Amino acid sequence: MGQRTREDEPGAWQHVMNRGLARRTVFEGERDMRRFLVELARAIRARRLEVHAYALLSTHFHLLVRSPDGRLAEAMRRVQNGYVRWFNRARRRDGPLFRGRFRSRRVASDEYRAAVVKYIDFNPVEAGLVGLPELYPFGSARCYCGRRCPPWLTRDIIEADVVRLSGAEQFRPQDYVACLHAGGVASNTAWVEARLRSSAERDEELDSLVADAPERVLAWMRRKAALADGTRVGLPVSDPASVASCVAQARASDGRWRISGRGPAVDGWRVADVVLLRFLCGSTVTEIALRRELSTSAVCRVLARHRYLLAADGDYASRISALAHTVLIASAQSEAPRNFEQSSNPACGPENRWNVT
Repeated sequence: MGQRTREDEPGAWQHVMNRGLARRTVFEGERDMRRFLVELARAIRARRLEVHAYALLSTHFHLLVRSPDGRLAEAMRRVQNGYVRWFNRARRRDGPLFRGRFRSRRVASDEYRAAVVKYIDFNPVEAGLVGLPELYPFGSARCYCGRRCPPWLTRDIIEADVVRLSGAEQFRPQDYVACLHAGGVASNTAWVEARLRSSAERDEELDSLVADAPERVLAWMRRKAALADGTRVGLPVSDPASVASCVAQARASDGRWRISGRGPAVDGWRVADVVLLRFLCGSTVTEIALRRELSTSAVCRVLARHRYLLAADGDYASRISALAHTVLIASAQSEAPRNFEQSSNPACGPENRWNVT
């Protein structure tokens, strides 16, 4: 039995990924990808794993999984080791293939689960392999679009999500595309990849923060502002594009906002932009400085003023928490379906085929 780790919470959703050592190719063709799926199926048959979404690319893989009995680390170790042994035997080589232990991130909300599914589905599209997720043969998107599906893929929960989002009486492939593939891809990718990079373990999730009143969001921001190490502020609950859009809209709607206290008066919208990038997007001081063309010392001064104003200026605290709540709602709605018109989607038909070259 492998050592228990933080992933081994029975029934918890996890976004799991790994890539080749030094970014080398780990799947050299269809035969390799099929063999990896065989190893996954073995773990599923042994009841160590449930797979709800997946995508295999030449240098890496992504999975949305649950371990019913809390043995994710053991299950993934068996999957990877079994595949590597087969890969090495087939090529008369030895040594590691993957860069090491898999990486995982807990998925603790419905909204973030939808974001991860979208991220996994669009991985081959962003790699330039196909034009639509449904056309890729080694990803789960095609299964949800009515194509032939491996019997080990667990589909009921994601299909139930689609039914809930669409308001339909039963699951329909076209609703999967409308609900889970709508909206911008770039902001969704930035959010998921920021979480994969983050060293934080747990945080409040987007669902609960959206449901909270701005006063509760203010209390959350005060807890974040009290963090002293300057690096670990928790998992991202939004993305930079949503922050920029909401700050710009608020500026256009409300006009000039000057704030003072602990220094000369400054533009409140620029302060809000830095603060929200830090605490909602989990950006580091260096990332904010590069993104906004500021010095790291200037970013630190803004964050120090923010901590002071949260405690000393009720108007600032009210406005910044209301703006944060608006960004959180925008982040959640960016993953919601834009419309449910009954337009035909030719990619969901069996006649469309994708050829591996």
